[in-house]
Amino acid sequence: MEANAYAPELDRRPHTHLDRHFLSGDNAYHLIASGTGDDRIRLTVTGWGPGGEVVSELGGGISPADLPAVTEALASTLSGLTALRARRGTPRAAERKPRRYPNLGVRWSTEDDERLVARYREGASDRELMEEFGRSRGGIRARLEGLGEVAPEAGPRHRTVDHPATEEVAARAT
Repeated sequence: MEANAYAPELDRRPHTHLDRHFLSGDNAYHLIASGTGDDRIRLTVTGWGPGGEVVSELGGGISPADLPAVTEALASTLSGLTALRARRGTPRAAERKPRRYPNLGVRWSTEDDERLVARYREGASDRELMEEFGRSRGGIRARLEGLGEVAPEAGPRHRTVDHPATEEVAARAT
């Protein structure tokens, strides 16, 4: 035994031991916080899914002097994460709710191009094309421009900045 160590039966320092069990949805959690005197407080959190698999694990030590600041920072961080997750929805909620434009960012196929041109020439409305192709109005417009079916919108889409390189490219183009 170390010179600074106390025999358990003789140790009169204040002991901290918190043991908590709780449920979150289908998962069971066990939280343990323990420490002695001015030693670091050991904290472990373990969560198990319905099949017994570990779904969450957190552990470490905290100085008792820093406990108030660490508690505040941890609570604030977890509250922020909770708010962010709620705002964007959980993956399960996202699976249930179809995306507004399910083909956003998906490469156009040759067949899609041909069908888009045919439907546009038939007089399909923007809304019909958006729904049929699962794309935004801007995506439909940009593709029709790229295929030469509609003229590009007048004026620059992005603000231009005077820059020597830009002037050089413009001069070479003339």
